Amino acid sequence: MASIRTPAAAVLLAAALALAGCTSAPAGDASASATDREAVRAVTTAESSAGGRAFELESEDDEWQVHVAVGDREVEVRVSADGGQVLASDDSDGLDADDRTALDAATTTLADAVRIAASQNPGGARIEEAQLESDNGVAVWQVDLEGGANVSVSGADGSVR
Repeated sequence: MASIRTPAAAVLLAAALALAGCTSAPAGDASASATDREAVRAVTTAESSAGGRAFELESEDDEWQVHVAVGDREVEVRVSADGGQVLASDDSDGLDADDRTALDAATTTLADAVRIAASQNPGGARIEEAQLESDNGVAVWQVDLEGGANVSVSGADGSVR
């Protein structure tokens, strides 16, 4: 009987150690992956609130500012740092023609561009801002990361440029 208990105990100990390495970061940890999830959540919260498609994101003063195209209008939605709550919105601007053209050409969403940029930086720089630009008529998401890094994501197919 003792011969069965020893291997079983070793297997249980090995499983416990393996699982301990898979636990998530503590709630207060400001890891890059948490911020990327919060950025994506802020985009989807703003899009849902405004009823349109986001084309610009900026982290500022412990909140997200998300610009959403709604028809021919630009709605700026301020979202909480965790991305889950709309703090305010302002629908006072018309949508710039260049922004409309780039947005119409882009099939990759802002949320997808943020996810793609984050995957290019597993070391952990946080998302600072992202915006859709037109590069010679081609839609490109420019995602700026903490520390000055920039990732360009194709608006057409999501490839990193």
